[in-house]
Amino acid sequence: MFKEVPLNEATRLINHGPVVLVSSKLGDRTGVTPVAWSMPVQKNPPFIMLEIGRKHFIYECIGETGDFVVNIPSVKMAETVVGCGSCSGRETDKISVFGLSIRPAEKVVSPVISDCPAFLECELVRDEYLLERGLVKGKVLYAGAEQDAFSGHWLFENKDYYTLHHLGNKVFCFPGGGLIDLRGKG
Repeated sequence: MFKEVPLNEATRLINHGPVVLVSSKLGDRTGVTPVAWSMPVQKNPPFIMLEIGRKHFIYECIGETGDFVVNIPSVKMAETVVGCGSCSGRETDKISVFGLSIRPAEKVVSPVISDCPAFLECELVRDEYLLERGLVKGKVLYAGAEQDAFSGHWLFENKDYYTLHHLGNKVFCFPGGGLIDLRGKG
């Protein structure tokens, strides 16, 4: 069961640098893409920044919708993350192909990926200088996490909630020193 994360703690959900799955909408289509470069840029009120290629479908979705959700996948979603990053959302319904479950968000139009143990719902901050460089800034309007995953900070007591960290070239690590090599996948 999810609990609300206070907004003054929301940026701690991504403070340790995990790979995230960004979801947004374009009309009736949902876009999903992994992003390795995300960071908090302000704590109160919380703002985050993502690096997303301007030619990516998700970039178009965010621009059209004006919002997005930063979903924090667990280590058990590693192959899904690689799969989502290995095809274009313009041609592929990633929700169906990768069996992701989505649900309505609390404060934005874009959906939350239910399979992820935590998420941040964000409103796009339109800044042409940043957008021209593929940098997407979001104001966090709502954040949530599984009760056993987060309590003021990530707990990492349950291996099901270990976050995934991209090292490059489809190689990932997770808290506790594990390494996942998926170079032959996707």
